[in-house]
Formats: sequence, C-alpha cells, structure tokens
Amino acid sequence: MDTKTRGDGPLLLLLHGGGGDVTSFDAVLDILAEHYTVVTYTQCDGGPVERADEAARLLADLGASKASVFASSAGAMVALDLVARHPERVGLLVAHEPPVVSLLPDADELLQAFHDLVGKPDSGVRFVRLTGVLGPVDESMVLAAGEHMRVDANMGTYLGWQPDLAAIRDGEVKVVLAAGKQVAGSIPFRTAEAVADAVGAPMVIFPGNHFGYAPLPGVNDPAAFGRTLVDLLRSQLSR
Repeated sequence: MDTKTRGDGPLLLLLHGGGGDVTSFDAVLDILAEHYTVVTYTQCDGGPVERADEAARLLADLGASKASVFASSAGAMVALDLVARHPERVGLLVAHEPPVVSLLPDADELLQAFHDLVGKPDSGVRFVRLTGVLGPVDESMVLAAGEHMRVDANMGTYLGWQPDLAAIRDGEVKVVLAAGKQVAGSIPFRTAEAVADAVGAPMVIFPGNHFGYAPLPGVNDPAAFGRTLVDLLRSQLSR
C-alpha cells in the first residue's frame, strides 16, 4: 500500500476520490500536519465495500480506535460505509460531497445519463458538464479537466450504490457533510444535502469546488480549504 504520513498529533485519515491517489491532498498537508498526524494512501481497486474494509484494516494496523476521517467524493462513499460497518474505528467523519445519486428525486434520470457516458470518447468532458464539479469556470477549464477523465462502468458502481444510512444515523460516530461553495446547486452539492438529511447530520460549506483541496487559480484556495477543515475538526472534537 502506497501510504504517506505527516505531522504529529491526533490521527486524521484522508480518503481520496475516484481517480485519486496518495498525492491527492498534497496541497493541504502542511496545514493539516500542524495539528494532526495525517495519513493518506492510494486506495485499492474495487467498490466502496472493498475500500472501506481496506481503510478499517489500515486503521487497525495504526492502532486507531476513534480516528478522525476526511473523505471526498467517491472516498466519502467509502467512508460512509466504513462508519456503517466499522464504527469502532472512527470518532468523526467529514464527508465532502459523497455522490449518493440514488437519494435524489431525479436519480433514475441521472443514473441513465451517467450510464450513457460510459465508453464515449468525450465522456470526461460530458461528465464535468453534467455534474458541475468545477463550478462556474471557463470552457477551457472544462475541456482541460475532461480531457484527463474517462467514465467507466466502475463509476456507475459508486453512483448507484447506497450505504447503510440507518446504521450511520443511529450510530455513535459524529458525521458532518461538507460541500463546496463554488458548486452550489450541482449534483455533488445536492447529494451532500441529501445524505445530511438522510442521516440527520449538519452540513458545512467549504471554499472551492468539488476538488477544493487542489489548486485551481481563481476557483480553489487549498490553504483556505485546509483552515476550514482544521476549524471544523477542532469544533467537533471539542464537543
């Protein structure tokens, strides 16, 4: 497993989204590592259940019983399953824009739209437009981002999947949903709202878009994102 550990303090596990890896959170590591022992890693292949079990094993190896977890996008789906089935490992979860599309009133229409993208040569660009993950940016940014993205069947596995929401709602793990200010009204913002409603959790607005922890001039400020996360963790852990 490709793992990276930085800082000193309470354990904070970071779970990247689809297509990410151990470097996904590099732009916010310095800020987070001032307060926490931050662990991030490249997740295994597979669906949310396989990746949640992997995260639980890692936390067990680290000796963690009540770790804090920040997870984004598909990683937030993984983290929700981690909380549902391995609650003894997590004390606090901040789930940033988990794409639980099945909770939306137009889920069938959206899932069909995603299915229609699979295998298309311009699937990445169409995905960025459909989801609004970048927020209000120039078309050149949409094209540049979509160029490096492909929609495959595994994405459908995540979008159509739903964690055990009752277990999360009725469990003892503190859960906070988060969504980016720049993507208000987008699909990932709406799914964050839907999960917050389903599990009775608060929702916090973060700076930036769906990738607010990553540099994007004029849109994302990773330092502001990191400070928002530190402040949120402090406020939740002090309760």
